[in-house]
Amino acid sequence: MFRRVLVLPVLLLALVAASGCGGGKSADNVAAGRGAAASSPAASPSSCPTETTKHFAKTRFAADAGLAFGAFHRYIWKPYQAGSFKQGADGRTKAFAKAAAAGLFAANRINAARKLIGADPKLCKALKVPAEKVAGMFGSLAAKFKSGQLDPSEIGSVGSAVDGLKSDAKNQAGANIQEKSPNLGG
Repeated sequence: MFRRVLVLPVLLLALVAASGCGGGKSADNVAAGRGAAASSPAASPSSCPTETTKHFAKTRFAADAGLAFGAFHRYIWKPYQAGSFKQGADGRTKAFAKAAAAGLFAANRINAARKLIGADPKLCKALKVPAEKVAGMFGSLAAKFKSGQLDPSEIGSVGSAVDGLKSDAKNQAGANIQEKSPNLGG
């Protein structure tokens, strides 16, 4: 018992100390041009960092984007293709509830991924604008699922934007995004 009481604080202290060692780099140059980059087809060099400002940014981006895309495909895209969102379909309410939760989760994860894009120069130059577009689409899609106002063509456009971002990440930035589907239960 004494050992457990002693080990837990030591491990927590080590975790806090290790996470505080960031290398002293500042992310001020990342946030400088976030608003200006949205109007151009690729992020301008001045809005992107010259070196990586967060550790494992590309790997963390791929993980967050994979979770977002997995939630989208499992709980929104597949039920849409199966016709679960149509009027009178069996399990329509459950499909809408899961799609709303998945949309919010996907929006959260793609926003986390979008922040990591700004920490890596290669990701920033290739994916900043497409990721912001997909993040906005996920947010509006989740809001429409919550309100029950769904336009089926919007799901198709989000699906094509997701596929475009995945291919851009692989071809232009060298980040292979593998979809990981979270479990929403039921």
